[in-house]
Amino acid sequence: MSSSSRNQRRELGRKLRNRIRRKASDYCSKERWMQRFPFTSWLPKYRPRTAVNDLIAGLTVGLTVLPQGLAYASIAKLPSVYGLYAAIMGGFMYAIFGMAKDVSVGPTAIMSLLVSQYGTPLPEDEELNDPTYAILLAFFCGIFQIIMGFLQLGFIANYISAVVISGFTSASAVTIAMSQVKSLLGIHFASETFILDLIETFKHITQTRWQDLTLGLCCIVALAAMRFMKNKAQSKLEDLGKKAPMKSRVHWKILWIIGTARNAVIVVVAAAIAYVVHTHHEDNMFTITGNVTAGLPALSVPSFGAENILGNLNVGLIVIPVLGFLENIAIAKGFARQNNYKVETNQELIALGSCNIGSSFVSGYPITGSFSRSAINNQSGVETQAAGLVTGILVILSLAFLTPLFYFIPKASLAAVIMYAVVFMIDYHIVVDLWRVKKLDLIPLFVTFFLSLWLGVEYGTICGIVVDIILLLYPYGKPGFKTREDQEGVLVITLEQGLRYPAMGTLHNLLDDKGLLCDVPRSAIIDFSRVASLDYSVVEGLKDVVKSFRKKQLSIILTGVKPGIRSMLDRAKVEGVKILDSLDDALHKVNQGLEESQGDASTHLVAVVMGDCEENEVGKHNEHNIEDSAV
Repeated sequence: MSSSSRNQRRELGRKLRNRIRRKASDYCSKERWMQRFPFTSWLPKYRPRTAVNDLIAGLTVGLTVLPQGLAYASIAKLPSVYGLYAAIMGGFMYAIFGMAKDVSVGPTAIMSLLVSQYGTPLPEDEELNDPTYAILLAFFCGIFQIIMGFLQLGFIANYISAVVISGFTSASAVTIAMSQVKSLLGIHFASETFILDLIETFKHITQTRWQDLTLGLCCIVALAAMRFMKNKAQSKLEDLGKKAPMKSRVHWKILWIIGTARNAVIVVVAAAIAYVVHTHHEDNMFTITGNVTAGLPALSVPSFGAENILGNLNVGLIVIPVLGFLENIAIAKGFARQNNYKVETNQELIALGSCNIGSSFVSGYPITGSFSRSAINNQSGVETQAAGLVTGILVILSLAFLTPLFYFIPKASLAAVIMYAVVFMIDYHIVVDLWRVKKLDLIPLFVTFFLSLWLGVEYGTICGIVVDIILLLYPYGKPGFKTREDQEGVLVITLEQGLRYPAMGTLHNLLDDKGLLCDVPRSAIIDFSRVASLDYSVVEGLKDVVKSFRKKQLSIILTGVKPGIRSMLDRAKVEGVKILDSLDDALHKVNQGLEESQGDASTHLVAVVMGDCEENEVGKHNEHNIEDSAV
């Protein structure tokens, strides 16, 4: 080994050691540890006024999560109480590890739908799954998300486009709404996918209970009216401002609170109606929730001894944590931009993973950030993540003392709450926008949406991501060449994008057709002005090109090569290639060669240009001189 090679290796080793030291120092710094435990930033500044705002926000969100938890459990195909179990730990763990003050972590419609795809039916009720596997899924999701966070893998969110997420969200909303139609109609069958639910609904349509349908439709109308009232009250409060009379502000604030807690109001009123009817009729007119397990869940480790865990959870071990993270980070970043604070992607992974592990220890299923409850949090004037503690405590108190009251909640009212909520998740506006802006993006959107309805949202989303990545990579394989001939007969071929290994086949074919294998073989000039980096396959391909041209005593000239690429070519020992500084220099050399070999048709040169190639560049070549040492 030569002394220069040893010196290069020593220098490389020194730089690597210094980089590791800097990374380790940054990783263990006080600022980084405070970032890992964000409560250390807001807790020292906590004041009584802040506590009051957090208390109001936490109670308001709690009144929303109670009926939602009961309803979402049915989407997850679990007994109703497990929706409340899933709502316990999110607020506590996120208050410690989370960075977004507005985010409310707990059960969501989409995560509940994903969870429903995994597990085994209960022997006594085929419409419900064994909660054991949902609890295990929460634990493994948490482990997966924390590992991703520590390995700094949050960047994967950048590789799943908004188009695929929109298709996934819309398909989930349609699937969830379809799964609740049976409860709205008062009929019974085991749910699977959207298509099977649709078929089974029509098969059992004659068994519809008019009492359940009437109650469900009335609940939907009431929800719409209360949502309108809430929006009207919010608009009035904004117009009135803080200087308005207290009586007027209190009046509209009460209406806003009632409208915001509309889900709880509807469920309570429906349960009261069902109770009154039950006391006057021996048979229940409505299909009710029935017994809900009273008391708090036992604090216990998930059952790792369950049968065939990997077989029952399979791709859910990857799909659910990734999609849950995407849902959470989209909400967190949205509210962070709106309220002028910062969230860090990898820390949010760790926070969400901690929430899921905590949820699994109190018999909860996988959870993530909820957009609707986060919006309520924001509108309620939340100050810190401590509001999640209030929500969690309210859920615990409800489980401890209020579960007997859940008995008479009609299933049709819960179905109405879910259906009215998910209808606003359907993003139909994006179709018009994509048609106007970029029609090609409709392909991954439709693939994700329709395959999610047909195969299930997890498989449909995977297919959509694959199609999206193929469309992303396609331009690298077909970079697009433009050709023209200048006044000296030199053929200029322009590559519209950079050079990566999928394009090497196209480049080979072009050089063969236009230079090496044409009737009059020609040398080539390749302009690298648009090429920012090379990979190993491109370097090896260039070696093959140079060898092929040298066999026919033809040459390859590279121009506009950046220093990093030139260094790479030197290390790769691409011999026989000539490198000049600019395209003008190369064209000057081309014309010198044409003049010296005038009359010899076998020495015409072709210019293959990869980068910017202005029309007036060829006319400037006579203004430049080339030193022999540069070739």
